Amino acid sequence: MNPTIRALTDDERRALAAARLVAVESAPYLAHALFTARPVAAEGLATFAVDRHWRLYVDPVTLTEWGPVVAGAVLVHEVCHLVRDHAGRAESLPGPVDHTRWNYATDAAINDDLLAAGLPLPEWVVTPAALGMDEGGVEEVYYGVLTPEPPQTEVGCGSGAGDPVQDWEPGLDDPQTPGLDDGQVTITRRKVAHDVRDAIAQGRGTVPAGMARWASDELRAPSVPWRKVLAGMVRRTAALTAGRITYTYTRPGRRRLPQIVTPAMRAPRVTAAVVVDTSGSMTKADLDTALAEVSGVLKAVGGTVRVIACDAAAASARHVRNARDVQLIGGGGTDMRVGITAAEALKPTPDVTVVLTDGDTPWPDSPGRSRLIAVLTREHGMSRVPAWARAIHVPTG
Repeated sequence: MNPTIRALTDDERRALAAARLVAVESAPYLAHALFTARPVAAEGLATFAVDRHWRLYVDPVTLTEWGPVVAGAVLVHEVCHLVRDHAGRAESLPGPVDHTRWNYATDAAINDDLLAAGLPLPEWVVTPAALGMDEGGVEEVYYGVLTPEPPQTEVGCGSGAGDPVQDWEPGLDDPQTPGLDDGQVTITRRKVAHDVRDAIAQGRGTVPAGMARWASDELRAPSVPWRKVLAGMVRRTAALTAGRITYTYTRPGRRRLPQIVTPAMRAPRVTAAVVVDTSGSMTKADLDTALAEVSGVLKAVGGTVRVIACDAAAASARHVRNARDVQLIGGGGTDMRVGITAAEALKPTPDVTVVLTDGDTPWPDSPGRSRLIAVLTREHGMSRVPAWARAIHVPTG
């Protein structure tokens, strides 16, 4: 049965205010997000949840039963879903998305941090240990190793955590319970990331490792809108990055109807290889910018990306799930043609090859089998990129 959505009463607001103060005391770096999320009552929900527009759904009965200490810890949990963009990251997973697995993966990553910080979460929360996984992991990694159907022990956390949008959720511009638009959400996340960084620098309390990792990635966000760029370069396979699936008759479906052949579900995916310039001319700022763009490509395609470090010679391609796993091997001369050739030789051939370089390199004379995107950290090299390739300038810093 769907919960009943309404405004909080004065007594409910006071109870929530007490829980929010506990949450702020436990995680002061999340204060801005905790006070930005817009609370509404959700009678019958039996828990707390969040939606994509930063509404916080609170079951008044559960709020009372938990009390301010436990409710405050759960508020931190729900806000972590929002600031770590679990809804947006779900759209970048290899489709179709298994929302149950994603909810378990994100809950495990968050709760691992919060329990280590001493927050009194309910006993039934999902943890990496309960799922038989190592602590300190990343959400996408947990999702990849989870079994297809984890045991059902916890209610989902809402569309703000990557669950499907529910028909009882109000629209963005609902006059009674307006939500945050994309611009407001982006500004809020950046503010929280700066607060996390400042808390780490000033030594105020213990910032969980996962939150610190998120803030570092958020403040080192890529400059290129990779989902749009890859979709534009490979229109035919862009459905995955938008989280959509289609039907195809090339493989019959499992559903059997008399004298009817049903289609199966198909999830196209964009595959990409990344060539990182590791020559001696690449400064630390150039390499930091390159790694930020690798993170953007990873989020855009979901899963893993094959990365090749290249100076005048190409290293072996590595399957990478996180930009921190990229090995920057090199330091000699510069010839990205070698890296591009190595990317073209991969099996299967990538749809797109992304080259991250300062631009001081020769380029191939003709296009290969994959589309080429040249991302340059220095503008003077833009004129050298061949006309058949896509050239993008991303300044360092």
